[in-house]
Formats: sequence, structure tokens, C-alpha cells
Amino acid sequence: MRYYIMLLLAVLAIAACRKQDDYKRYISEGELLYTGRADSMRIHPGRNRVQVSWLLIADPKVKTSKLYWNNRKDSAIIPINRTKGIDTIRYVIDGLDERTYEFEVVNVDHDGNLSMVTRKSGVAYGELYETSLLNRAYEAVDLRPGKAVVRWNDVDSADGIHSIQLQYTNTYGSLRDTIVKSVSEFMQTELPDISPNTELRFRTRYLPDSLAIDTFLTAWTPFAIGDIEFTQEYVKNPGKPFQRASEGSDRFAQLADWLTNDEAKRNGTTDEMNGADKRYLTLWIWGNGTIINGKIWQTITLPRGTFRMEAFQQNADGTLQATYFTVTAGNSLPDVEQIGTALASKKLTDNSDNHHAVEFTLQQPTAVSLGFVGTFIDPIYQTLRIEQVKLFHIR
Repeated sequence: MRYYIMLLLAVLAIAACRKQDDYKRYISEGELLYTGRADSMRIHPGRNRVQVSWLLIADPKVKTSKLYWNNRKDSAIIPINRTKGIDTIRYVIDGLDERTYEFEVVNVDHDGNLSMVTRKSGVAYGELYETSLLNRAYEAVDLRPGKAVVRWNDVDSADGIHSIQLQYTNTYGSLRDTIVKSVSEFMQTELPDISPNTELRFRTRYLPDSLAIDTFLTAWTPFAIGDIEFTQEYVKNPGKPFQRASEGSDRFAQLADWLTNDEAKRNGTTDEMNGADKRYLTLWIWGNGTIINGKIWQTITLPRGTFRMEAFQQNADGTLQATYFTVTAGNSLPDVEQIGTALASKKLTDNSDNHHAVEFTLQQPTAVSLGFVGTFIDPIYQTLRIEQVKLFHIR
């Protein structure tokens, strides 16, 4: 028994000597040193490329960084110029296929010591991703004087929609190109000075994630801008039905909000035939005297552009002698004898044509008067009834 104990002690002593020798050999060969590793590594996706970024924090001796990808089949060496603070290193890798990659960074110091490996996965996006994107849908495009308002459908905030690009022609003939940041709910976009009868087009801009360095685009969606109606904003009491200036039960009364001269007022300028919803603007005689240059009009100031004024005739009794639907510059209408001085006019005759339209162009903001002028002498039975007027900006 004592023999075995002595033998065991001898073996342990030899082992201890060998470990001491190994330690000495390790010290003689030099201690294995690591330089500071890449910190806070991030992958910023792009269009067939990525940007890799990381921080150098502690070690001032780092000389280069080695960046590997594609299972280390591809690599880059990035020279480092350290400052006294924390340095951010960024490197863009171009020409990548559209897929997921793993990236590795190893730092190297002046003595050739390597850092521990820092790894991070990321995606390079491309045509496959971009063609899958959908343009943001809109609920309506409201055309208003001097602008259009696009009301967008709500979207999920996680869809990656970053912004919307819109292009349109303004009233001065110039192309407007604007980008608006996307809001997920209750989004509206106002487009000032949009020109009527042109094309608005838009496309949606996506970021695949918050670190992306490239924006991805949908195809353009066109929207045809038509005439822009100015009636409600510019014309008071436009009809259907017309409003009377005072209450009462009489069939004939005076119009509210329209200017009239004494000749037009003679027989009343509204005709309520079958209830208040059938009240019309009117000029008339029925064997009860004449009207010489009776005038019903409004004066408004319009911006530059080309406009169309429309009148919808309910009825004309007899053959109208000299009655005009007209627009003229200034604060009143011309007499029928000077109708040629108007910006635009149309002679009204009978019921063969009940939809009247006149067009006129203004080179600058201008006060114009629009309405009706008529002389009623012969025949002694003449009536004009208008149920509604409308005003449009057409170019």
C-alpha cells in the first residue's frame, strides 16, 4: 500500500513539473493578445447594396478593419484613422444580389493583433422587392378653386411607406414636383395652384426598414384633372332653387345677393311657380309694359385663367327679342346695344337650347360682372326663367 502511495505522489510531482514547464513555454512564446472589436455593428439595406457600420470605442491602436461577406468569399480592408473619441466606420458594398447576407468584421492593430469577430445579418433589396410594392390608394381628389386636395386611404404604419411624390402642372404652366411625408391615418395633401384639365400623377416611396439607405418606388399612378368648379366659392345664390331677398307668399319677388337695375325689378326677378324648390331667376313681360336693358348680375374678382360660365334654362315663353347671357370686365353689364364690348356673351332665343355656356380668359386677376341683360318690347309676351348658374376654371 505504501508503495502505491509513493508511486502516485511521484506521478503528481512529474505532472506538476510539466505544467510549470508548459506555462513557461507559453510565457516564452508570448501571451495571446486581442485588439478592440467592432462595436454596435449595423447593416443598412439598399438597392443591390448595403452599408455596414460599426463603432470603434476603446482601442486606439486599431489600424485596419477586415470586412467579410458571402461566406468569406468576398472581403474588404478598411484603413482606420482613429481620433480621440468614438469613431463610426461606414462601408458600402455595391453589386449585391437580392438576398440575405451575413457580414463579419475583424479589427487589426499596428502589431497585427486581431479582434474577436463581430457578426451581423442583413438584406440587400432589389427589383423583386420593388415590383411587389403597392401605390398608396386615395379616397378622393377634391378640386377646389386654386388647389386640389388629395384624401388618402389609411395604411398600416408598419407597411414601410415613407413618403409620396406628386407631380402636376400649376396655373403658370410650370411642372411642380413635391414629396410629402406619409401619415398613416387621416392624411390629406393640398396641391396649390393646380391647373385644370391637366394630369396629376403620384408614386409611393418605401423604406424597407428604418436603417435603409435607398428609397424604393412604385410605378406612377395618373389622375386626370378636369374642370375646377368655382361656383360655391365665387357665385352667391347660384340657384336650384334661387333664394328670394325677402319672405312672402307672392309668386314674384326680388333675388337675394344679385344686383339688379330698376328695369329688371319692374316685374320681379324671381318666379316661384310650384313651391320654393321651383324658384327661378327671371326677366319677363306679359302684356304689362316693356323692359329696356333690364340687368341681373354679380360682380366678382377672378384669378388669371380661362373660365366657363354656364346657365341652365328652365323655360322661355315666346321668342326673346334681345336677351343675353354675358360676362364683362368691370362692375356692371353693358346694354344690349353694346354687347360686343363684353368678354363673352350668348344670345338667348327660345327653348331650342336650354344649356348656355360662355368662355372668357383673364390675363391677370380681374373684377368681372356676369349675368343677364335683356330688352323686352315686342312681342309683348316674353319670359326667361333660369334654374341655375355655374362657374368653372377650365385652363
